Amino acid sequence: MYIHSVKLINFKSIGNYPEAEIILEPKVTAIIGKNESGKSNILDGLSRINFLKANSSAFSAEVVNRNSESGTENIYLITLKPDIKEIANELHTDTLVEISKSHCTVTGGFLDYYLQHVWPKIEAVVKYLDGISANPMQLKDQELTSYRTYKQELLKNEQIDLYQVMSALEFFRTRITKLAAERRKEFENTLSSARDAWSDASGLFPMFFYRKSDKHLNTSYKLDDVEKQLKGPAVAPDSLLYDFVKLIGVSPDDFVAAVRSGSLPKQESLRRRINRLVNDKINTPFRNFYQTETITLDLGFNSGVVSFVVTSEDGEALMLSERSNGLRWYLETFIDAQANDIVGRNVVYLLDEPGASLHVNAQRELLSLFQHLSEKGNQVVYTTHSPYMLDLQTDGVHRIRAVVKNVEGYTYIYKTAYDARISPDSQQDTLAPIINAIGMNLNDTFGPAKDKLNIVTEGMSDYIYLCTMAKVLGIDTERYAILPSVGASNCINICSILHGWGCRYIAVFDYDTAGVKTGGEYLRKDMMFEYKVQYCYLADVSQEDVEKKTYKDSPYMIEDVVTREEINRYCAETNTSSTIGKTLMAKLMSNAIESGSYQVGEECKSNFEALFNRIFSYFNK
Repeated sequence: MYIHSVKLINFKSIGNYPEAEIILEPKVTAIIGKNESGKSNILDGLSRINFLKANSSAFSAEVVNRNSESGTENIYLITLKPDIKEIANELHTDTLVEISKSHCTVTGGFLDYYLQHVWPKIEAVVKYLDGISANPMQLKDQELTSYRTYKQELLKNEQIDLYQVMSALEFFRTRITKLAAERRKEFENTLSSARDAWSDASGLFPMFFYRKSDKHLNTSYKLDDVEKQLKGPAVAPDSLLYDFVKLIGVSPDDFVAAVRSGSLPKQESLRRRINRLVNDKINTPFRNFYQTETITLDLGFNSGVVSFVVTSEDGEALMLSERSNGLRWYLETFIDAQANDIVGRNVVYLLDEPGASLHVNAQRELLSLFQHLSEKGNQVVYTTHSPYMLDLQTDGVHRIRAVVKNVEGYTYIYKTAYDARISPDSQQDTLAPIINAIGMNLNDTFGPAKDKLNIVTEGMSDYIYLCTMAKVLGIDTERYAILPSVGASNCINICSILHGWGCRYIAVFDYDTAGVKTGGEYLRKDMMFEYKVQYCYLADVSQEDVEKKTYKDSPYMIEDVVTREEINRYCAETNTSSTIGKTLMAKLMSNAIESGSYQVGEECKSNFEALFNRIFSYFNK
């Protein structure tokens, strides 16, 4: 399952209101906002989520919103969605989780899956014990009370508490020896079957890994540095050496002994052992983690210095510092994650200002590495101030979340960087909010393309569908850039800006009253723009049709291009309510199409192909 949304109620600068929720993309989500807006608080809040073990730090007094009433506790409300493989394995619907100080209650899709695949085996455990007696383990006092409580917890089927199920299974495991000797083996097998089923099911929940800063491995370390840094992570918080040694499973004393000058048999044995462990613990799993190229990390020991050498698949050996910043970042992130017991494929990587110290090209390389991480079933959530860390052409602006703090000190999270409420000066053009939120100025804008056709859409749903279907149809991204607006009047403002900047553009309006009166006809009459050159409609209509006001009886909007039948089919196949908003519908369909879990129909493809052909033909007149 992947995280769809998390509502961080009363966590640090976040209060209890609709904008306390962050919607995450199935793959990569960027968070932008000015300094002190609360971006890091969001990552911090996400990092404290643990689905299988209570985390006391997630509910300590220091993380509760300081403006809350006395006695207020923070709560995490989480929605998870199944991926395409899980849907095929009978996990069909969304899973809802509420995490409080002592409980992690679950309803929805995972509960249904649990009741079908796990609960019968857990029920067998309870029935086995009940078949012996009311107190088969001869427990007393508090242990007996806990036994009865855990039995009741395991038999629940309206909702389950992940923490309690985990604790109950562990409680029974640690008390097997309290059963009569002749019962132990049979009960152990019954319990083992239940625990295995539970382990498989609970493994569907993702883990969170918060990388607050880019820790680094140096190319080499002198003995003095090794001795100092292996005293603990607090000594050198930006160094990965302590984590590296922890990961390979060597004691600090043994590693120091291997680095010391000399070639005693014991030292040479230690050095060979260390490189074997590096190969087992790092090189082998890293090849599954990073498949762009096959590399081997080796350690060299010479005269009181340990060096890190990377050998490529063609046999070329280079010092770590000679490899690309992108590869180093990936290797270091892998070591950091593994050293912190983050294993498996379903990980939410939380990255605070990744690559802040890297040059522009290296920052852009990180974006492709994020994509690689996400293609392995992970999610990436990162904060940034850098325009080079926002891939608007590939990922789209709808994958960016904007964060703003108001005058009372509350952090608000917006689902789109184009939300008009985040504009500090109520500016009408939709480029200003994203630029202000990221802490830039208008001279640093990165949205429009100077050397491509800028297609300006009237709304976010138009933008999302056009971006998605352009990818489905394989339209060359070198030909166009799509810019969203919020309403026909804002679309006009963006066109005015593009015109002033000397950019090539065409506005695309809905063929309805607002699109015609506030959009197209305003451009034609008041700004002398030419129809089917500088603007057009989603419907292929003539100027005569416009003047006859056929849009009143036959309006045509983006949902008509997609086709209403296509949207209804998507809702039926994915259990999505047809009453959700237009933008959310577009976003969910886009996610499903791009992930491969939903195949769009031929009529929809044909409609969009015709629309793109018209747009390009108008522009090329």
